[in-house]
Amino acid sequence: MSYKPLKLTPEQLEERRMEGAQLLKAGHWSQAEIARELDVSRATISDWAKQLASGGRRRLRRRPRSGRPARLAPG
Repeated sequence: MSYKPLKLTPEQLEERRMEGAQLLKAGHWSQAEIARELDVSRATISDWAKQLASGGRRRLRRRPRSGRPARLAPG
């Protein structure tokens, strides 16, 4: 059993989306298989596939956070 953090960082989430995009483009696995491999829902993979089709990998990239910056340091 491998360690799995309770909450992923924005960088880790983006990395997971990019891995999903790579698997979707390869076309060897079904969306359900990709969802199981990346531990996300099938609906999430379907959303990623739509975004990938409409704008490529840049649509899956992390966007800047909106709102006022935090005043306290995380941790």
